[in-house]
Amino acid sequence: MQKKKGGPGGSRAVKPKRRGRVYLCGLLITALLALGGYHLFSNELEVTFYHLYSPKTAGGENIRVVVLSDLHNREFGPGNTELVERIAALRPDLIAVAGDMVNADDDNLDVILTLCSQLTEVAPVYYSPGNHESNLMYEKGSPIERMLLELGVHVLVNRAEEVTINRTPLLIGGLTTSTEGYEEYGAVFFDEYEKSNAFKLLIAHYPSLYYEYLADGHIDLGVCGHYHGGQFRLPVVGGVYHGDTGFFPKYSGGMYRLANSTIFVSRGMGGHNGLPRINNRPELAVIDINGRQEKHYS
Repeated sequence: MQKKKGGPGGSRAVKPKRRGRVYLCGLLITALLALGGYHLFSNELEVTFYHLYSPKTAGGENIRVVVLSDLHNREFGPGNTELVERIAALRPDLIAVAGDMVNADDDNLDVILTLCSQLTEVAPVYYSPGNHESNLMYEKGSPIERMLLELGVHVLVNRAEEVTINRTPLLIGGLTTSTEGYEEYGAVFFDEYEKSNAFKLLIAHYPSLYYEYLADGHIDLGVCGHYHGGQFRLPVVGGVYHGDTGFFPKYSGGMYRLANSTIFVSRGMGGHNGLPRINNRPELAVIDINGRQEKHYS
């Protein structure tokens, strides 16, 4: 009679080597899941780099723009010291702030004022308000605009300022109206603004302006925010949702080439709707403008 292999019931004992392999595989799977979860839900600041070719740059010299948007009173380190240190290390020529750095339901301006007081020591700061700043300014009578100006911030509310950076003339403008108010508040400014032959950098919080009104406008670089990167981001597809647009915002994050313009839409650094950012780390964006024939478009 043939003997049964194994112990009682014919079961085979697991050998020590096999147990070790199973244990190692388990650890590896756990580690991969943990790393994947960290990546998906990470709130660690991410620095992203973009390039914009422009024949308007004098001798092809580089102009570095750091873009901030949608901080929503968040802090990276006490007093945003970590954020300021990261920006200073990037050595920008100017800092473009695309709005919603505050929350409309919070009258405390300490976070943004502390941040801007430090940023003006790094580079010139050009700030175009978003809907949250506009709500504070026009609905609640907040002194935020005056206080920013006192810090040396260039606050741009449907107006522009001329500046020369690395021998290149720039006209930096701020268009703050939403699509509902563009014809009443923004159209006259924009019609005059786009006539300039200087490098036109337009800071406009709402990306929707570009597919509602400005799709054929002549802008060298438009800088926007507002959509928070689509809140949840999928590979290839991009941003999934924003309350203004519903699913799949048209311009959810990155650089886009339009008929006569290039726009950059920041994914932002915070949030105000209580929803988590999934696969969508807070973004500190860097745009290098020069005469090199490279491009980075979404």
